[in-house]
Amino acid sequence: MKKNPIIKQEKKWSINGQKKTIKLRQEVNRMYFEDNIAKIHIANKKHLGNKFVIRWTQSKDQDFSIDKRGWSMGKLRKWDSKILEIIREIHQELVEDPQEFFSGATAIAQVWRKKYAEVEIPPLRTIGYMMANLGLSGSRKKNRHKGAARYLCYPEYTIHHLLGGKVLEADFIQKHIMNRTEPLHFVGFSFKNAPKLRHYKRIEAQTSLELRKACDVFFKTFEKPDYIKTDNGAAMVGTAYTKNKRNVSEFMFHMLSNEVIPIFSVPRKPFSQASIEGNNSVFSRKFWNRIEFESVEEVDEKLEWFNNSSMRYSGYSKPEKLKEKKNFIPKVYFIRQVREYEEKGSGYINVLNENVKLPQSFINYFVLAEWNLIEEKLYIRFEQDEKSKIIKELDFKINENSKKKMQKKGVSFHFANNL
Repeated sequence: MKKNPIIKQEKKWSINGQKKTIKLRQEVNRMYFEDNIAKIHIANKKHLGNKFVIRWTQSKDQDFSIDKRGWSMGKLRKWDSKILEIIREIHQELVEDPQEFFSGATAIAQVWRKKYAEVEIPPLRTIGYMMANLGLSGSRKKNRHKGAARYLCYPEYTIHHLLGGKVLEADFIQKHIMNRTEPLHFVGFSFKNAPKLRHYKRIEAQTSLELRKACDVFFKTFEKPDYIKTDNGAAMVGTAYTKNKRNVSEFMFHMLSNEVIPIFSVPRKPFSQASIEGNNSVFSRKFWNRIEFESVEEVDEKLEWFNNSSMRYSGYSKPEKLKEKKNFIPKVYFIRQVREYEEKGSGYINVLNENVKLPQSFINYFVLAEWNLIEEKLYIRFEQDEKSKIIKELDFKINENSKKKMQKKGVSFHFANNL
């Protein structure tokens, strides 16, 4: 008779869990009796509760295999083998469905609610634990930049909370398929905060026009954000960025015409686009690397599957009623890291080819530059302890060529007449 693999797995958990627990008890006992380490220091060092340490430092010759919990060590108290079978079954269905691209704990829970409504569903953390022990989940890389960004006062809280509005992140992706010399280009969109959304659209090239067209489709299909956060590529900031100072690019102009405020991330710092970069990784792992595409038509078809699967996974739904924007003030934001000036005793940031001096105490820290186009002023903000403070303000006149260009389009760009 063939053994049930689920029961076999449960037994394996019990054995492994028991070994680890016994080993930990022995180590605590040894630290106390042989190394003469105080109980409170053991608890702190091993991240254990005081009761656990006290229980296993009663004597040097304790029986470390005792188990008085009422159920076998290593075995889940509440969730039996039936639950494990359901998890394995749903996971297998998701993996085998070509139109599904997510098979983690959240995706399993979503299917579970529809398919086994009568069976109590475990918490997501428990499902994740079971999946890990069943060998159904992959490892994740930790974000190595998160601590450094917080330490250097990256204005994350200001952007997503203090500015007051929904932030959409956008980024380009380039891929290749077999038997095709020309690369394929995509633009990815991501809402970091709820209701979350991950969406990708294939475009012809990484140009300002293609990006603007993709944004227009996104705004119409889903919703128009209050802010759009991108990198500092030529398609966003403009090709004149390297020549002229304080130039308003076509992308800036188009976004402001739609009453969407652009935010440009730190140059050459991918972590400052963490949300969309993370989603791009999902795009690669779950979609692009999973399929060997043979044609552009196949890419477009299955990209639609991926977008639909992503929407189901995130639970996104278009807002029924979009809020009206009143008293819109055209602004552009630039996240910058303060660098050391050639002159000693001073730092600086570069905004639209204009160097702005800052005190040397801010060198290496991040700041948020706010360009108010009505006032034609630049405000430098510094975030600390979830508070934003203006540390410098200066006149920041719009490039005359940009101003003339905007005034010519004053019909569609209502604030241009006030410039």
